[in-house]
Amino acid sequence: MNLAATRADDIGTVEAGPVSAVLAALARDDPAGVVVALDGQLHHGRPGSPAALRQRVGERLAMALAEQSGRVMRWIDSLAASPSPTGRQVACLLLASHYPNDPAGVLRTAEVLAEDPHWEVREAAAGLLGSLLDRDFDRMYQRLEVLRNAKSENLRRAVVLAVKYAARRDRPERVPELLALLQPLLRDQQAYVRRNLGPYTIGDALLRVDPKETLRSLGEWSRDRDPMVRWNVAMAFSSAIGSFHWPAAKPILERLAKGPEPLVRSAVAKAMRRSRQRYTDEVEATRLRWLKDRDRAPTAELVGPLKRP
Repeated sequence: MNLAATRADDIGTVEAGPVSAVLAALARDDPAGVVVALDGQLHHGRPGSPAALRQRVGERLAMALAEQSGRVMRWIDSLAASPSPTGRQVACLLLASHYPNDPAGVLRTAEVLAEDPHWEVREAAAGLLGSLLDRDFDRMYQRLEVLRNAKSENLRRAVVLAVKYAARRDRPERVPELLALLQPLLRDQQAYVRRNLGPYTIGDALLRVDPKETLRSLGEWSRDRDPMVRWNVAMAFSSAIGSFHWPAAKPILERLAKGPEPLVRSAVAKAMRRSRQRYTDEVEATRLRWLKDRDRAPTAELVGPLKRP
């Protein structure tokens, strides 16, 4: 196909601003021109582009390059190697559309980008892995089982986020397998991994999709001897969604409040404070009772008194 024949009109109406510049770069077969167009914007007063614009550009490029496998790989390779984080983020969007043509190649590049020094690129790569897990569940599940044992905390965290992004309310039957995929990572001591696990992927996503199954697992995990596991359990109830589940959380937090690890006590205290915003009287009554319990009093003190208006 003649590259010059790919015109802006092939993928929609020419638009003003950065999208117009992106379409012109596409017509020139110029990946670097896309990056220049996006990085020439201002976002929050700094050079760069908003995520919504990058998403829009990625979708346009994927549509235009869909029938040109060789060309799309050249664009992906160029953007993935771009010195600009913007280019590497757009590469993640193109990789998603190219996955059916080259699953192994897409995964290799995605894993490289999940290790990127720029945090927004790592987020985009995790989002890519989550999208692929949603679309090709069995194959991606097997690959993520390997990545969860990676030496790199970035790759292990990417597994955690991929589960979060793949958790869908219309697919609750997946939750038991997703919980099983995460279970070994509950012991991960790296803060970069666990900050995204208990309070975010479990508390904010899996509890939303299938609360019954997730609460059952949290109850089981709360008896684990490993303080990292128990920290993740408590932090699941510190999320906005987790705080709705005080009736189920109460016996779990009662158990965890005895500590003795400061890390676990702090997590329980945070969950109590968040739950108290919704179940004010019930949670405060529990805190006052804990103050009279030698084992739980240190945790109750961390919760702090209720400040009524």
